[in-house]
Amino acid sequence: MEYGNLTDPVYSPEAAPEEGAMKVFSSMVHSYLDLVQRNAFPPAFLQQVIKEEGFTTDDVREALVYEVGYLVALAIGVVFIVLMTLVGLFFACCRCCGNCGGKMYQKQTRNINCRRRFQYIFLFCVTLVILAGDICAFYSNSKINQAVSNGFKSVNDTVDNLKTYVNSVPQDVDLIINSSKIPINKANSSATGIGAILGGAIKSSIEIQANDTLYTIQSTVNDLNSTAIALRHVNDSFNALLDTQHQLVENLTTIRSNINDTLNNCGSPCASAPSVSELYMDANFQSIPSFTDQLNDIDDFLNSGVGDTIQKVRQTLDDIPQTVQNNTKTSVQEVQDQLGKIQQKIQDARSSISIVDTLDQVNSFLDSVTDSSKKYESDVKQYEYYRWIVGICLSCIILLVVVCNLFGLLLAPCGHKANVDPTDRGCASNSGGDFLMAGAGFSFIFAWLLMLVTAVLFAVGGNAYTSLCKPWRNQQLYQVIDENVNLSKLLNTDLNNLNLTTLYRDCRNDNSLWNTLNLNSMYNLDSYLNISEYTGDVNSTLQNTDIKIDNMTFLSSDQKDKVSAIATSGIDLYNFSDFTLQSSKNITKMNLTLFASKLDDVANSAPSGSQKALRDEAVALRSLQSSINAIMVPQINNLTSSIGDLQNKAKFLPHALNSTLKSISAAQTFVDTQVVAIVKNETINYLNTIVGYFTSYVDWAKTMLTQNLARCGPLAGALNSAEVIGCQYLVDSLNAFWFSLGWCTIFFLTSIITAVKLAKHYRRMKTSDIYENPNNHMEMASTSQQFLIPRATAKS
Repeated sequence: MEYGNLTDPVYSPEAAPEEGAMKVFSSMVHSYLDLVQRNAFPPAFLQQVIKEEGFTTDDVREALVYEVGYLVALAIGVVFIVLMTLVGLFFACCRCCGNCGGKMYQKQTRNINCRRRFQYIFLFCVTLVILAGDICAFYSNSKINQAVSNGFKSVNDTVDNLKTYVNSVPQDVDLIINSSKIPINKANSSATGIGAILGGAIKSSIEIQANDTLYTIQSTVNDLNSTAIALRHVNDSFNALLDTQHQLVENLTTIRSNINDTLNNCGSPCASAPSVSELYMDANFQSIPSFTDQLNDIDDFLNSGVGDTIQKVRQTLDDIPQTVQNNTKTSVQEVQDQLGKIQQKIQDARSSISIVDTLDQVNSFLDSVTDSSKKYESDVKQYEYYRWIVGICLSCIILLVVVCNLFGLLLAPCGHKANVDPTDRGCASNSGGDFLMAGAGFSFIFAWLLMLVTAVLFAVGGNAYTSLCKPWRNQQLYQVIDENVNLSKLLNTDLNNLNLTTLYRDCRNDNSLWNTLNLNSMYNLDSYLNISEYTGDVNSTLQNTDIKIDNMTFLSSDQKDKVSAIATSGIDLYNFSDFTLQSSKNITKMNLTLFASKLDDVANSAPSGSQKALRDEAVALRSLQSSINAIMVPQINNLTSSIGDLQNKAKFLPHALNSTLKSISAAQTFVDTQVVAIVKNETINYLNTIVGYFTSYVDWAKTMLTQNLARCGPLAGALNSAEVIGCQYLVDSLNAFWFSLGWCTIFFLTSIITAVKLAKHYRRMKTSDIYENPNNHMEMASTSQQFLIPRATAKS
């Protein structure tokens, strides 16, 4: 039987994991966070906190120990903020007082150009590193915005997938239960058609033996008919031949007498004529064996009503389906009542499986999630817009420092000449130096703010990754939830064995929900689908039905006696040797045509009176010979052929008749002794077929419910999508953002130091320091530099 197919819901695509550059950058951030948080998850205090729903002193202490990596990193950040602020204030005050490089004077040394080039290249590299970090900040900031903007759609798609999945389960259960109508209708059809089905099976079983015997009897009747025809044909052929022979004898006698008279009247001229003594019949067909008794026996049998007997047996076989139909009317009605009870029993199983109603509660929970998402979507997107503006501003602050550095690096070399006095440096060079100092100033001004934002986001995003996303990805989070959270209570279901770890593992393999939730421990399908009580009633009802098949008689005793009489009549022993001997002879002693030719020769020398008579008698002989050839010879051949045909038919006839009698006896014994057993066996097979419909359905229903119903791949997909949306899209983007800010802020230190030092080489000095060639010193040259006193002139 073909049952319906389960629903094949169409799901929206799952959220795609991050790929490309963002994934590489996130991996770098993950490595840093793994270095910061090296304690194993879950922390010991977490389970206690979840169970007690509150913090104790010990819990706080354990929490601090667990977060020690973050606390150290935050402490470093706080120190950075304080020191950077203080150093910036001191640096500004100090430079305002003309100290800390604030005095517009640059000492000229021999390696000053080399130092300037090194500082220039180093600052350029540091600026590029900061620029790269700022690009990452811009990109990650936009990724956060995309994650929030697209997150609601992804969440809604995920919830819709879950709702589609949940809604498909009751439909599939109803389909499986309603498919019980297929075996019910099949069984009902078999019950109403019991005559054609059971009766046909009984008829077929009996026909296996009966038809062979009926065919044998019919063949025997046909053989006897053909044998009777052959007997009559031989007899008729012989009588026709005998009449022809009598006529030939009379004609020969007349001609012989006439020739003899003519020759006597002719006298000596006709002395050379042949003797008429040779004009007589050499073959003499006087008699053949008598067929009367055998032919009468055959006719008696053929006229005994054997055709009606065969037809009666065939009619009895053809009436078996209707006989079964008539004998089972009451039983069929009872069977149909039992089928109705079976269908009701299967329908009751639907209401007994409360998991379907539980899924309705899950569906309600999903609806509440969707409503909440729609309710807060606009507010979240509005606040996200504000956050995005702040992120853009913070990234632009870093970009401002980068732009100042790049402008300084671009303008400073344009107006700088190594041989020009520091007090005479050009405007472009001086502007470049000012840009470098502006970049350093902006770095001091905003470094504390950037580090503060980095520290806050680091504490939030870092903990979100190490305490949520990372254990979520390696499924440790599921184990903690299983140990401390009652999901059944949370989802308002009675699935006390609901285990998130097992659920995710099985659903990732797309197993059925029945096996995943181990519903066998809650629902005994064998008891719900146990219909043996009703199928047993169907069995007993039909087995107690009395089906009577009319007796069949293949041949009556008188007919069988007639067949025996024919078999022992000696019909196969006919002796046609005398006819065979006579048919091998010439019909006449002398060929009449040859004799006529001799008479013609004699007539040529005979007197005119005898001449005409002899010629007329020669013509008569030729005519008689032609008649023999045209009539008698074919009659002899026809009789010979008929005798051969009769002998061929009669030769094996007794054996065939005896075999027919044995076949009839065996068939009659089979019908008289085995019909009851055949009816019983076919009834059992018929019952097994009906019960087989329900066995097949129950097996199919169990397979569908336990293996194919509600394959929970979409549940694993929903968890994967949630992890991708929450962690990869949002948390990883947030972590990438603060990591980019921190990256740039840390390199601000190097940028400040290098920019301040490099600005000295390009800014216009107020006081110059002239360095001359050592060979031009007034003092004596010495290999020792400690006595080398340069000559300096001061310019105001």
